[in-house]
Amino acid sequence: MKALGSGELLNAWEQGLNKPLLTRILILLAAAYPEIQADALAKLSIGQRDLRLLQLRTHLFGQRLLNTAVCPQCGERIEWESNTRDFIRETEENSTIADEFNLNADNYALRFRLPNSLDITTVINTSPDNHNAEKMQQHLLSRCLLNAEQSGKSCDFDQLPDSVIRKLSQQVEQLDSCADIRILLNCSECSHSWTVLFDIAGFLWTEVNEWAQQILQTVYKLASGYGWSEQEILRLSPVRRQLYLGMLG
Repeated sequence: MKALGSGELLNAWEQGLNKPLLTRILILLAAAYPEIQADALAKLSIGQRDLRLLQLRTHLFGQRLLNTAVCPQCGERIEWESNTRDFIRETEENSTIADEFNLNADNYALRFRLPNSLDITTVINTSPDNHNAEKMQQHLLSRCLLNAEQSGKSCDFDQLPDSVIRKLSQQVEQLDSCADIRILLNCSECSHSWTVLFDIAGFLWTEVNEWAQQILQTVYKLASGYGWSEQEILRLSPVRRQLYLGMLG
């Protein structure tokens, strides 16, 4: 992974403006992993993609994660803390790098791959009912099914029984378990326990967006006060930028 400077990160943020979230995070990954072709990044499984996003987040903002959630029982807002290293370690331990997999279930032989960012983008853009999670999940699985046979005879996804589709879905989740990071939370007010989905893609972009807004304000103030160019200011370390801001009062 490349160590991104302030100017490079700001350029990536600017390119991602007014783009869908999936496009934004691929732009961030392309900046951080220039040795990987853009189409290869888009074809990473969601778990493998999110592993790189966790690594990038650690590089940019550190290991400590702070987030908030609302208790579904009493409505109390709570703050929870995690560490990116814990997620990275779990992802690496459960990582699967094969391109294709096989599943035998109920006399059906399936060959499939894991979902990637291109699949999710297509499903979001083409599903007739984006509010039906089950139908979107089936659409996603159908894109990942490479071949299906029953007793040696080829069949389509639509011909698979529900029991086989469920087993396929379970197998995909097991093979790419880190694509679905869930955290157990407990409410201190009502003692209710529940799990929340941690979306590193949305979380990281929010942080990058907040950082970019702050750095642009810093550039404006220092440029106004000292007459420096944006490039000169961005080449300064964060500590020196803050010191110069302090001198401006």
